[in-house]
Amino acid sequence: MPYQQRIDRRRPGCFLFLVDQSGTMQQAIGGSAQVRKGQALSDTVNDVLYAVLIECTKDVREEEPRHYFDVGVIGYGGPGTVAPVVGAAGREPLVPSAHLPRYARVETREKLLPDSEGRYRQVSRRSMVWLDPVWYGSTPMCAALQYAHKVLKRWAARHRDSFPPIVLHVTDGMATDGDPRRAAARLRRLRTADGRLLLFNLHLSARGEHAVYFPSAPVGGTDPATELLYEMSSELPAGLVEEAGYADRIAPGARGFVYNADVPELVDFMRIGTATTGRVRAG
Repeated sequence: MPYQQRIDRRRPGCFLFLVDQSGTMQQAIGGSAQVRKGQALSDTVNDVLYAVLIECTKDVREEEPRHYFDVGVIGYGGPGTVAPVVGAAGREPLVPSAHLPRYARVETREKLLPDSEGRYRQVSRRSMVWLDPVWYGSTPMCAALQYAHKVLKRWAARHRDSFPPIVLHVTDGMATDGDPRRAAARLRRLRTADGRLLLFNLHLSARGEHAVYFPSAPVGGTDPATELLYEMSSELPAGLVEEAGYADRIAPGARGFVYNADVPELVDFMRIGTATTGRVRAG
């Protein structure tokens, strides 16, 4: 059966975040006037990278975390700009988890966090920051998927025995450089001995409408992006859903796809997409 491989230093895993940095990411998320989509996305990615770092720190006496994952964050926006945003001056598309602290800064930030009643409150806390909110220009999604293919084709060839790469793609609109389905299908065909690459897609909402949450069948609607992103998304392996603690909320056969997401759905998406952190074993 595919998607069974455990993760250790001889067989690291791989996460690649594709983040939309186009001009519309400055809009408020979910109809809220308080949080911009780009800010919510950067905050969540920073939190996820920190969680990965913690999972890779098995012994506080060691000088650096262990190399259990290769991690990349690729931003796309502007006039066809696609580039790594974590690494040495943007030259390293994938960074070993052991090196993540080198590329972060630590600062005290005022963050808007939802309370139990869904209201946002400002909280001060010290955070490790890898990704800053950026919004500019168009949405070169096809170019971003093609770049991811180039990076992960090399990774998969060098890590044949590893759990396959997981791509977490977050956008708020349609591609402005063509139909991304062909590039997405080509990306999903990459594989290791443990299965095909997993591509998960999330669409951020500016309107606060009802979210489409990990559907197991195509969802009708007037927005063509719904069908397109569903078609682009891999099926969620049951093991990942169980390990993330969402088995009672997500039906078998569901796709890794969320539409019209607000902050809670964005957090769920990231937790499920990075659930392989629970497969780390010392060594």
